[in-house]
Amino acid sequence: LVDVPLDTHGRTAWPTNAEAPAAIVVAQANHLGVIEDLAAARRVADQHGALLLVAHDPVAAGLLNSPGSFRADVVWGEGQPFGTPLSFGGPYVGYSAVSQPLVRRLPGRLVGETVDVDGRRGYVTTLRAREQDIRREKASSNVCTNQTLIAVAFTIQMAWLGTSGLRELALRCARGTRYLREQLIGTEGIAPAVDGPILREFAVTLPISADLVVERLADEGFLAGIAAGPEYDPTGRTLVCAVTERRTRSEIDAFVTAMGKVIR
Repeated sequence: LVDVPLDTHGRTAWPTNAEAPAAIVVAQANHLGVIEDLAAARRVADQHGALLLVAHDPVAAGLLNSPGSFRADVVWGEGQPFGTPLSFGGPYVGYSAVSQPLVRRLPGRLVGETVDVDGRRGYVTTLRAREQDIRREKASSNVCTNQTLIAVAFTIQMAWLGTSGLRELALRCARGTRYLREQLIGTEGIAPAVDGPILREFAVTLPISADLVVERLADEGFLAGIAAGPEYDPTGRTLVCAVTERRTRSEIDAFVTAMGKVIR
């Protein structure tokens, strides 16, 4: 496993002379909220005969081209943003997809839609790759907990949103994020950490410790975000913020005012 640094725009700086990797893993968006160049990642993967694995934000699907359009081999993500509040405490619901050549390595079961002899819609298990059904040494999954409640909530919200609703939700997040970023970097002492393209998360550099700012803003009634971590900023002054579709302009303005107060 090799850590690849980010360039000055916050995107992955793909090496051209690295030893051939088995897979390239890309977060879309990455830890600093920057939208990665998946086309460049695909080229590097093809150059080395590697798989392209994408950790995907489902909200991004409303505005960005899908990882599948860049021929990603494996895509996975967390469905928590749809139907499950952070306060729920877990478990959450993950999702995954693979390219056709890898489909038989998926754990669990694939269920497909069909019709019966009378033309009525029905569902059928089209692929089973469970350890209960095949030799143990070929098993690709293990016994796990039942997260059906979260999956049902996820499915209900996705069905309610539909394609146009998902786009509207993502656009609302993007607009709120852009507004908050502009207001924060207009505050004395706060600067953008990177200038790459963003969707609903972004990083700023603060005049004091990010952990201290998070603590102080909690006292003001705000969940500020998370400190980027020493691997991204040894000084500890980089904060990653996010805006969801539930935040209003007045709430964002109040957050900016509180931020200006706590960094003094």
